[in-house]
Amino acid sequence: MGSRLFQRLVVICLVGYLAISAVAGVFMAEATLHPGRRVLSFGDERQAQEMARLHHSELTEVAIAARDGATLRAWSIRPSSGNGNVVILLHGLGDNRFGMTGYAELLLSRGFSVLLPDARAHGTSGGNLATFGLLESEDIHRWLDWLEQNDHPDCIFGLGESMGAALLLQSLRSGTRFCAVAAESPFASFREIGYDRVGQCFGTGTWLGRTALRPVIEFAFAYAK
Repeated sequence: MGSRLFQRLVVICLVGYLAISAVAGVFMAEATLHPGRRVLSFGDERQAQEMARLHHSELTEVAIAARDGATLRAWSIRPSSGNGNVVILLHGLGDNRFGMTGYAELLLSRGFSVLLPDARAHGTSGGNLATFGLLESEDIHRWLDWLEQNDHPDCIFGLGESMGAALLLQSLRSGTRFCAVAAESPFASFREIGYDRVGQCFGTGTWLGRTALRPVIEFAFAYAK
């Protein structure tokens, strides 16, 4: 009798644990695929315009259409006496193009033109989902097309930070027109993001998502697919 009761309790606990993991996985997937959108403010635009002016550069708002029809937006900043090269700057998760203006200022002071896009589902760019490279890789190639058609640069360089770094590296799988790229703190895979997010929630490292909360990650992947 006692053994059967124990078995029932184990089954109930296991089913409950899986049910809670499934619900948590759905919330986790939604939060990851729909990151908080940091929209550009009037102050951000004013500071960017002032930065461009101080470096004798022209800032232009540009937009292109992604393959799925989403409108992608960016700032193109060109110095009056440029060196003929351009750098595309890719921001991190939950940020927008303004987060890369520090790099832009450094590069403008050395004669580089810069392109600062908002990633899809970030800033003022369209797109319902952040796909962490699935669609963004093609978006980057479309920005390269735009640069070649409008700037005719001697060289195009890429600089990405965090998510932007990972997107930049993933875009190289289908060929590259970059002369060189720099990737600052990229994630290794989409699964690594899951481990990191679990760790952030509980203040642990990635070990918690790899072990006790692994079902949450697996349910999140199933839901996302």
